[in-house]
Amino acid sequence: MATPEEFYDALASEYHLLFGDWWWAAQWHGRLIAGILAERGITRGRLLDCTCGIGTQALPLATLGYDVTATDVSKAAVARARVEAAARGIDVAFKVCDVRDVRDHVDGTFDVVISCDNALPHLLTDEHLQRALVSIRACLRPRGLLLISLRDYDALRLTRPGGVSLSVHGEAGSRHGSGQSWRWSADAEYVDIELFTFTEDAAGSWRARSATTRYRALPRANLDELLISAGFHDVQWLMPAASGYYQPIVLAEA
Repeated sequence: MATPEEFYDALASEYHLLFGDWWWAAQWHGRLIAGILAERGITRGRLLDCTCGIGTQALPLATLGYDVTATDVSKAAVARARVEAAARGIDVAFKVCDVRDVRDHVDGTFDVVISCDNALPHLLTDEHLQRALVSIRACLRPRGLLLISLRDYDALRLTRPGGVSLSVHGEAGSRHGSGQSWRWSADAEYVDIELFTFTEDAAGSWRARSATTRYRALPRANLDELLISAGFHDVQWLMPAASGYYQPIVLAEA
């Protein structure tokens, strides 16, 4: 079982394979998140992406006028994000750090902190998640906004799906894709996810890789309690039908 750092270090060079067109998808992410922030009067300002991966949200938000700092526990993911930013002439300040200690690695305070793509459920206990939330809150200015996206574990714990079907993108001879196999704990508190990525060469041969990591199947009420305990207030959930985003989003004010 890979740690989050090991999992994303291994995935960094192949993360784009999860999408038909990663940069097109990243820009979609950026526009949706910027729209949610704009509805709350935040159209500019300092933004911290504290689980940035290869920059799927951080880079497009920087192009939309936010002053972005981006951190991640994975050195390889941050290195890839730097390459993607440089290739597009995008100015983002990157650092490698654990989200539980992010306050110790960034300067000043931020108008917004985001953590998207189901990153925080890698923290498997209340203790570790609350440590991260306290550190994140310390990064925010008074009345600053936290935005988190994660899977709808309330629904998933009921159905316990076996994974995510394989998806294939591109033209024959250069296709790529991904899929997932899920293994639930008996009490549905945790789910081990094996992520498969695969690519096709010009001769029609396929290469596949996989890695497995563990997530906590975190119910919304549990996260609400931890947010309030960490000092946040005005906690609000936006479900995909209302927000247009692909995962539930929780907003909380410092």
